[in-house]
Parts: sequence; C-alpha cells; structure tokens
Amino acid sequence: MPFRAALAVAALAALVSCTAPQASPPAPTTPSASSAAPAASAAALPAGARRFEIVAERSVATIRVREQIAAIPAPGDAVLTTRAFSGAAVLLGDGTFANGSAFAADLDALKSNESLRDEWIKFNTLNTRIYPRAEFTLVRISGVPMPLAAQGDWTATLEGTMKIHGVERSLAWPVQVTRSAGEVRVRGATAFTFGDYGMAVPANRLILSVVDDVRLEIDLVARDG
Repeated sequence: MPFRAALAVAALAALVSCTAPQASPPAPTTPSASSAAPAASAAALPAGARRFEIVAERSVATIRVREQIAAIPAPGDAVLTTRAFSGAAVLLGDGTFANGSAFAADLDALKSNESLRDEWIKFNTLNTRIYPRAEFTLVRISGVPMPLAAQGDWTATLEGTMKIHGVERSLAWPVQVTRSAGEVRVRGATAFTFGDYGMAVPANRLILSVVDDVRLEIDLVARDG
C-alpha cells in the first residue's frame, strides 16, 4: 500500500512556509490555542489593537514530504491538506500579540486520498490519541505598518511558538499579508524535520527512502472580530 500521502501527515504539521524556519531548542511552555481566553475576549481593545478570528472554511494548510515508494519508479511528494483550523488573535499597536493569541489545527482532520494510510500515520507517528492538535502561539509580526492599515499588501515575518507532538519550538515564518474588506490573509511556507518535533522519520517495508524535510504551506484567512 503506498504511503505517499500518509507521510505528509507526520509533518504536522501544522500548521501553517518559502524558506526554512529559524528554530531554536524547545521553548518554555507558552499559552496554547485551547487557553486563548484573553485573545477571544469581547472586552474593549487597547488603542490601535485589532482582533481577528480564523475563517476555517477559507483557510488551508498543505504538507509535502519527498519520498520513494518501492512500487513506484520515481520519487514524488506526499501531499496532505486540512481546513480544520480554530483560533483568534489580538494584534497590538506595537506589532506584538496579546496573551492567548493562537491558532490550532485538528490533526485527526488531516486527509489524503487514502484513509487507511492516514489512520496508520496518525496512530504510529503523530500519536493523535495523546497529541490531537498542532498549535501555533503568536508572539509578534514585523514588516506591516502599525497600527494595521485598513488595506494593503506586505511581505512580513510572523514569529511565535509551534507545538507538535508535545514539543514546542520558536519559529519565524516569512509570509505575505493582504489586508482588505475587514479581513487579513496570511500566506507563507516553512520547513522542518521530523526530529525537530520528537518524531521518527516514517519507515515501512514498502518505503525505500524519505527525505527528512517537511514543507508546510499555509493560506489563512481571519476576519475582524
């Protein structure tokens, strides 16, 4: 049974790429998306601040891993996508995010074109029974005008902490930010290895080789809250 799409699940993941991340050793525990009460609060915001909430049905993450399958003569990309996002963020007037600003992806919602392969990788690599979500806690953004303009298109860097498989690492993503009509769209890409998040490179007798280079692409839409 081909494992091309299943290998991509192990990437998240999640969330959410263009150049390699600026990673550091596991960081101290930071607030997760599940504890994002301050960002999700309807309380009055500080001057210059903006609150945004993820629009899941218009957001997507794509994971790609290069691998060689025994039954296929040429190497190819394992590809998997998800739209199961949640979260909210408060962007302050100085470009930092309020405590609790985060978004998350449900790893059990990751799908390829073969459900049996998805279930195998969730059970053996991601261990979603214990680590069901990938979470990104936002710290700051640079490269956009602050306070945030009502419209525009900017090349920026989004900084925060990614948590996958119980491991947290600092991450800086190069992103393209588009602001219009009360929404913000963030597109970008990053790369990491399985070992960065405490996971082994997937192995199976049908897999000849796997490139330990996980590529994560995001296209997220958030609406003014």
